[in-house]
Amino acid sequence: MFRPQWEQLDTGFERDGYVSARRARVRDQTMVERVRLRLTDYAGQWDQVLDAFAGMCAALHASLGAPTDRRPGADAAVHWAGCDTTLVLECAGGSVYLERVTNRRLHLDEELLRMDEEGLL
Repeated sequence: MFRPQWEQLDTGFERDGYVSARRARVRDQTMVERVRLRLTDYAGQWDQVLDAFAGMCAALHASLGAPTDRRPGADAAVHWAGCDTTLVLECAGGSVYLERVTNRRLHLDEELLRMDEEGLL
């Protein structure tokens, strides 16, 4: 479990000048690429996991619209892509996860997975 020692909220309102340019550089260097929340943990009760996943997927579909990508299988995932980040609802091993990840990080992860499956790693 990760417990941050501090948090920073970027409101997007900054004054022009050297100080704001310096803050932008620092922010870019310390940007969080992924936030992942475990929403359920049913310890092997597959039907409850699937029910929770389906219910959360329906709720997100109602509020965000149609997903941009659906990935069926043992580790099912549904993606809602935005300009810079993607919201991922994933059902994996007895738990449902909700994750917000930068598109760059998601692309790198998928490329590494593809290379691993092809035996290139």
